[in-house]
Amino acid sequence: MLKKVRLYLYTSQRWQRRLQILLLAMLGLIFTLSFHILPAESKLTQFSEQSIREKVSAPTNPEQLIQQGRTFYQAEKFTQAAESLQQAAQIYESQKDDLNQALALSYLSLTQQKLGLWNQAKATISSSLKLLTKAKPTTKEAKQILALALNTQGSLQLALGQAELALESWQQAAKTYTQIGDTAGHIGSLINQATALESLGFSTRMMNIWQQVEQNLQAQPDSLLKVLGLRSLGNTLRVRGDLEKSQQLLEQSLAMAQNMELPQEESATLLSLGNTLYSFGNKSLQRGASSEENSLPLHCNYGLISENAKTYYQNAADLYYKSASKSTSAIAKIQAQLNRLTVLLSLGQNLSNEELELLQSNLAELTPSRAVVYAQVNFARSLVCLNEASQKTKENSTFNVDKISQILTKAVQQAQDLQDQRSESYALGNLGQLYEQTKQLSLAQQYSEQALNLAQVIDASDIAFEWQWQLGRLLLAQGNSQAAVAAYTEAVTTLKSLRTDLVSLNSDLQFDLRDRVEPVYRQLVGLLLQPEKPSLQNLKQARDVIEALQLAQLDNFFRDACSIVQPTSIDEVVNNANPATAVIYPIILADRVEVIVKLPHIEQLHHYRTYKAKSEVETVLEQLQKKLKQRYTFSDRQALSQQVYNWLIQPLEADLAQNQIKTLVFVLDGSLRNIPMATLYNGKQYLIEKYSVALSPGLQLLEPKSKPKRFEALIGGLTQSRFGFSSLPNVADEFKEIQAVIPSKEFINQAFTNKTIEKEVSSLSYPVVHLATHGKFSSQQEDTFILTWNGKINVKELREVLQTREPVVGRASQVPSPIELLVLSACETATGDKRAALGLAGVAVRSGARTTLASLWQVDDKSTAMLMREFYRQLKNNPALSKSEALRRAQEFIFQNYQEHPFYWAPYVLVGNWL
Repeated sequence: MLKKVRLYLYTSQRWQRRLQILLLAMLGLIFTLSFHILPAESKLTQFSEQSIREKVSAPTNPEQLIQQGRTFYQAEKFTQAAESLQQAAQIYESQKDDLNQALALSYLSLTQQKLGLWNQAKATISSSLKLLTKAKPTTKEAKQILALALNTQGSLQLALGQAELALESWQQAAKTYTQIGDTAGHIGSLINQATALESLGFSTRMMNIWQQVEQNLQAQPDSLLKVLGLRSLGNTLRVRGDLEKSQQLLEQSLAMAQNMELPQEESATLLSLGNTLYSFGNKSLQRGASSEENSLPLHCNYGLISENAKTYYQNAADLYYKSASKSTSAIAKIQAQLNRLTVLLSLGQNLSNEELELLQSNLAELTPSRAVVYAQVNFARSLVCLNEASQKTKENSTFNVDKISQILTKAVQQAQDLQDQRSESYALGNLGQLYEQTKQLSLAQQYSEQALNLAQVIDASDIAFEWQWQLGRLLLAQGNSQAAVAAYTEAVTTLKSLRTDLVSLNSDLQFDLRDRVEPVYRQLVGLLLQPEKPSLQNLKQARDVIEALQLAQLDNFFRDACSIVQPTSIDEVVNNANPATAVIYPIILADRVEVIVKLPHIEQLHHYRTYKAKSEVETVLEQLQKKLKQRYTFSDRQALSQQVYNWLIQPLEADLAQNQIKTLVFVLDGSLRNIPMATLYNGKQYLIEKYSVALSPGLQLLEPKSKPKRFEALIGGLTQSRFGFSSLPNVADEFKEIQAVIPSKEFINQAFTNKTIEKEVSSLSYPVVHLATHGKFSSQQEDTFILTWNGKINVKELREVLQTREPVVGRASQVPSPIELLVLSACETATGDKRAALGLAGVAVRSGARTTLASLWQVDDKSTAMLMREFYRQLKNNPALSKSEALRRAQEFIFQNYQEHPFYWAPYVLVGNWL
């Protein structure tokens, strides 16, 4: 079958054009979905170097120019592709052939997007669609061109952050493909729609489309199209974090390619499957990871990995080896070998010197393209890691700095010859990074500035921030702190502008938040707070940077951008809060804990620090978390708690008293999120005995305004065991306690389903939703959920379950108010996950509730029922009481009348609007 496809492709102009439409629909139009987990991902179709040379002979007509452009595009020679396609479009224009001109322009827009020429790409696709409107396409071929152009427009709109418009374009494309019975195009457009829906945060609708895509593919007979489609879907699901499903689909694609004897597709799918297993390994690492303040973008992590991650990495390395062995494409073979090298270095292993030299020789023989430039850069990066390992073991390395520099210099020259400014910037920046690591700071700065200038010319913000960060480090190393702060500030500003792209499925904009983004924020904060007495301007900027980091962490958690709802400044919020409130920002840096505090009606921000290595701080926090969860600890727990109190609160005691502060709002950092601040101990009493306490993932995200309190609750939960989770027999007692205080509508066990909750919340505006069921908070959004009778509600689905409210009767134009209070009374943070409480912040934001009250660990049912009844009683009997104060009184009631140990009262934390 594959031979037939190639025969038609090169002998029949009619079939050539139709197959161009089909293959580019699957390849170019969904280029935002191809994913480079390591140096590069195999494309849907690969060409040998000889076949590329054969097909770029001088064209004699516009059809050949389009074929030449497509060949250049496949070879990642985008400048040459654009030239060929531009010529084809001009010839068709002179021939007044509107349809084929529109086709050529659609391809050209895709190519311009690859080059980062966004304005040109926008104008080009606009011209294409105008020609199609004028032509009024009625034939099947004309409608295929229209659908192609709509898909191209959608990819551009998504890249520009216009997800709603992209969704509309892709819906129109899908409708057009359906009209002409084009299964491949329809599936591609559905995949694109799912991308847009995820970007918009519509998780349920997105999952419905994924199911539809899979059903459509599975309904197809075994074919090349099905192999390609399953691999494309598997790659996409890997990017969005569904690794289990990704592995399943890729294994199916692999088996099909093997049965059909398609070695090239077998190789490509092996590469994709290796990338998924590599992602499994990374996921195992990231659960317990926290970014190091001084880490560089080039992260050489050889040998320092868990056994679980090692298994995945080793399996990935084996798949890369098989992929390279099977591939007949020189560049695909190299990419697989480079991926394998990266994984071997992570495992503390390596290729032999002979293998490395052969890899370099084979790489040098490739015809230049963007893929080849990137491959050389990534080879150089692996060699840097290898050199670093050799220095530690005092072994000689075959590839010294001069040889690595030669590889990168050649990559720069090839990019210049290709007139590919993006790959040139990438190569120059990495050359600068090499010289940074070898302390040749002047050269490093020169290349970094060149890389940044190129990135800014083509508006490639996703790599510009790396070179801004790099310049900041270089300037700091040369003693120019002021210029370093300016460079770091530009990097953070660029990252803010990239909020949507940070979580986009565009492979060129994928970020590892922990290693590539967080350090930028933290290093800037460290610089701003470095003076013994930082200026007010520095303190305010540092606070804003930490707020921005909180936002970036949640964006990364959800893989879409969270909405900023705070219309006023943080200072205004604190000044107007009643009772008097202080906002505390603790920041964990490599060598110290910095604390910034905003007090009401005082312009100057308070600031103090404790010099303590990050490793020591995290050890104390980890030990304290364990002690709080153990019911019979005492003096050792209090000693640990007092240490944390001394870091965060003790220097502030006099100011809190002087300003008559009643409420403390914490914007917590890192492992501090896993500690209930109410348990901090001053040697005589807990923090909760003096202050009401609340948490915020950042005041930009939540609306801290007091609202009129109306008490009517929707309560739901489980008493019986479901899906392997234990029974919660006393939930019924908890509900009785609540119903004794406020009017409530109850749904328990079989009646407690996601559909029930969604229906009730949408039909009646309950101010309080109380869910007593198993739940888990994790640093991975797919593992953050609450349990219902019929399954889990993932954190991303909460938005649709809890926010689908119908307009108020008689006031259809008014948007229903959000839930005032969401209570999750039987949840817990994931064991062994240092960043698990990020999931709690995610639930608080995603639910849309003004305030979320949740537990960090499961508590015995009796104390839970008592605490909840007292909490609601306080709110009902004292209308002016803040929610944070009501919680404080309920917690105090437990340790005075039932159990003093924090295990029983401390895990309940209030997130969001504390008033």
